[in-house]
Amino acid sequence: MNLDPWLHLAHILGAVVWVGGGLMLSVIGLRARRSGDIGIIRDFAQTLSYVGLRLFLPAVLVLLVTGVWLVLSGGGNFLQLWVLLALGGFAVAFLIAVGYLSGVVVELERVAGQSDASRADVGALLGRWIAGWGIVLLVLALTVGDMVLKPGQ
Repeated sequence: MNLDPWLHLAHILGAVVWVGGGLMLSVIGLRARRSGDIGIIRDFAQTLSYVGLRLFLPAVLVLLVTGVWLVLSGGGNFLQLWVLLALGGFAVAFLIAVGYLSGVVVELERVAGQSDASRADVGALLGRWIAGWGIVLLVLALTVGDMVLKPGQ
């Protein structure tokens, strides 16, 4: 039985969850920020933590594992330009999300949960998350383009 179509499907679904879910969270984050309501922003920050661990992490792992598996099943040439660009895009997006954005979310939850939280501080932290996630989405969009166009192939 040829697993490649199933691996490809799982790979695409992982990307759809990461990109589509991230885009949806960005829209909701913008709405929460515009509301200026610290309670809404606190709830949004808690949602980010919840979704990050339960939806994005598994999707990202599926995306990486199936991508590597597909390259290996196709001859294992990781030095093709489009594969290098895809792995680079994945690494940049993942490192921004884990290395920067997760810390912003933790800080946002902490600050928004304080009884004396200021709207300005909470709004600024949410703004940092929105800007950072916008960069992740841009990197992911370029990576999806790379996967479709496969430059150098």
